[in-house]
Amino acid sequence: MNLNEDLSFVLRYGAMIGILIVAVGLAIDLIGIGYGKHVMTAGVAIIVLTPLAGIIVSFASLTANGERRYALSALSLVAIAVIGILIGYCFL
Repeated sequence: MNLNEDLSFVLRYGAMIGILIVAVGLAIDLIGIGYGKHVMTAGVAIIVLTPLAGIIVSFASLTANGERRYALSALSLVAIAVIGILIGYCFL
């Protein structure tokens, strides 16, 4: 596994998919079919969660390459992000 290739793949296509979903949601909202705002919210959620997916891919790639110290750092970043998401979800 190549860390740079894997990470760039996830970040590039995660952002593209999120932007595409937001655009589809905007088109649905402009046409007036309904649920356009929900689709746009899903697209924004994908854009926001794409960096977390990148950290998870980094952890997997670093673990596969035997880089334990950096894999542990990536795992701690995942834990901090998940705790932050849970705190934000519970209190907002």
